[in-house]
Amino acid sequence: MNRSDLKVFVYGTLKPGGRYWPEFCEGKVDQPLPAMLRGQLYDLHVGYPGLLLKGGDSVFTGLRRDKWVQGYLLTFKSEKDFLRLDVLEGYEPERPHSENEYVRLKVPCFTLDGKELGEVWTYEMTNATMKHHKGTLISDGYWPV
Repeated sequence: MNRSDLKVFVYGTLKPGGRYWPEFCEGKVDQPLPAMLRGQLYDLHVGYPGLLLKGGDSVFTGLRRDKWVQGYLLTFKSEKDFLRLDVLEGYEPERPHSENEYVRLKVPCFTLDGKELGEVWTYEMTNATMKHHKGTLISDGYWPV
């Protein structure tokens, strides 16, 4: 993987100040950049959120709170540290998506004022995860740390 492949959008416990920040990110990433992407965030009632991406184009159309998830863009310094996130997120690329808790996907990412930052990785919860936890919508798209 090259350095551009080590970029990931985080929106929950991996954000600065989050429960998993010290173990998985602190000292392993460049300066975190506040960012957002199109989608909806859900409280899974287990101490961490889940993201559902929204289909359609990636053109910035304003800050409608129900259409954007706020978080941070992280750039990892090593592939090894980046790939540790797969284990945390219950994602194994070789198994069917339905057997994963989350799936790692590339999506368009934006600054908080709408400037496109390019495609980056993020973790989207699977339908099975959503059903299992009976997630509820977080209308402002922000998970507090």
